[in-house]
Amino acid sequence: MKILSILLILVSTLWLSFVPCQAQSLADLAHKEREKRDGQRSPSKVFTNEDLNYGSSRSSATPAEEVSEPEGSKPIRSKAEVPVSNEDDERAWSKRFIEAKARLQQAKNQSQILQAKLNELNLNLLRANPQGQSEVYDREHLYLPLIAQTREQIEKNKSDIAAAEQALEELKEELRKGGRPVSWQNSQLSLQADDKARKPDAPKIKDQRYWQEQLSIIDKRYAAQIDPLLEERFQLVNRRPVKEGESTTTIGTLGLGVPPRVIDIDVQIKDLTQKRDQEKAALVEQAIREGALPGWFR
Repeated sequence: MKILSILLILVSTLWLSFVPCQAQSLADLAHKEREKRDGQRSPSKVFTNEDLNYGSSRSSATPAEEVSEPEGSKPIRSKAEVPVSNEDDERAWSKRFIEAKARLQQAKNQSQILQAKLNELNLNLLRANPQGQSEVYDREHLYLPLIAQTREQIEKNKSDIAAAEQALEELKEELRKGGRPVSWQNSQLSLQADDKARKPDAPKIKDQRYWQEQLSIIDKRYAAQIDPLLEERFQLVNRRPVKEGESTTTIGTLGLGVPPRVIDIDVQIKDLTQKRDQEKAALVEQAIREGALPGWFR
């Protein structure tokens, strides 16, 4: 009986020492299993500004709240934001096209004048009175040099027309490559007053110099009409073209057989001279009424 009690005591002692060890082993196993599961989990999600709706709030921010661009950088603009050429640009193109077209038209007008002159000279060369005699003595010596000179002028005029046409086409191509509207070819904007560039003209002092300039303007305007007539008259009377530097007022002695055209030219020159003198006299009267001294016009 005593031996049985001793055995029970030994078994109990062994059992009590085994339970803590078993409990400690189970705890270690549970801890290792938890670490294993944690290692197999997916990496944690990183939240960005978009996940937190920061992007939408920034996109709706006003221009004043947006971050300013670095100094010196060029802002990127859409095509709709690119500024269109302004009125000054159109005005400049309008002026260029008007001048180019005017040069072309002037050359074409000169062509018509020269052709009419050539036709008249050829007609005068062949013209004869009812008796079969020419109204001009030695008409070949008179008209043939003038015909040759006119033909040279016609050939030169053809080159001027071709150059003016080429310049106009090049201007159109330049306009097209520059991306400007094609309608600017016919723009009349340069003929209109530019309110931005207009400046009030300073009042001119109407002294002696002023009135002399006004008289000079009248002389130049009528000289542009009289000088070509004098040159033509010189050629008809002297039966040769005008030499370089020679005055057209040097008129030869009128003799028999003078071309009828000379008489017509004299009438035209006289009429233009009278109109010029009348216009200048009217200007002098106006000047005196406005305070000019009569001695200024002597």
